[in-house]
Amino acid sequence: MELAIIIPTFNEAENSRIIIPQIHTALKTNYTVVIVDDNSPDGTQNVVQELAKTYPAKLISRPQKSGLASAVIEGMNSVAADAYIIMDADLSHPPEMLPKLRSQLEIHDLVVASRYVKGGSISGWPLKRRIVSRVAIMLARPLTPVKDVTSGFFAIRHECLHNVNLRPLGFKIGLECFVKANWKSFSEVPFTFTDRRHGESKFSRQELLAYIRHLLHLYAYTFGRLAKFRIRRTSGTS
Repeated sequence: MELAIIIPTFNEAENSRIIIPQIHTALKTNYTVVIVDDNSPDGTQNVVQELAKTYPAKLISRPQKSGLASAVIEGMNSVAADAYIIMDADLSHPPEMLPKLRSQLEIHDLVVASRYVKGGSISGWPLKRRIVSRVAIMLARPLTPVKDVTSGFFAIRHECLHNVNLRPLGFKIGLECFVKANWKSFSEVPFTFTDRRHGESKFSRQELLAYIRHLLHLYAYTFGRLAKFRIRRTSGTS
């Protein structure tokens, strides 16, 4: 199985120097790291281009800051792969988890690295952010059986996204895939989320507002699908 590891970046030069070699240590073969950078002024692109001489890494350079979710979609569209693994560059998503995600992809269509199943946890978050995370998950719970609905560390097979119109509002590309993608089975693998070691967090009030708008969009999408299904059943069509 050929993997594409999609990593959106903005000002992640220091972390890129660390994570790309760590990914190679974890996976060794049959993968490409796709860095989608939003014109970082800190030299992220130069770091990736230098590392690409040694490791199977590809840089997609975007002219302006256009957001995490759109970066992930652009990364997916840029490379041929059997499956995608989405992760952050800030080392909060441990590369040593990648072999486990890859092995689970042999069994399941969707694999989520989860903070909220037995064995999963969060390290380094203040109480306020923990509460915000729990509330965000509760609000999205009716949309998907995935417990860690806000996880940004997940793997999905390419065929599950065929003819799927991904239009996330904000940064929760995982939730968009959990709700819209055509997966038949999924697995949640526990991991410990550790807050970023270098650089500044992208978490903000604007991101929270975008998440609320995204939820409204997904509820409308889900209810629309249910309505169409009921109409087909009533009319006797398939």
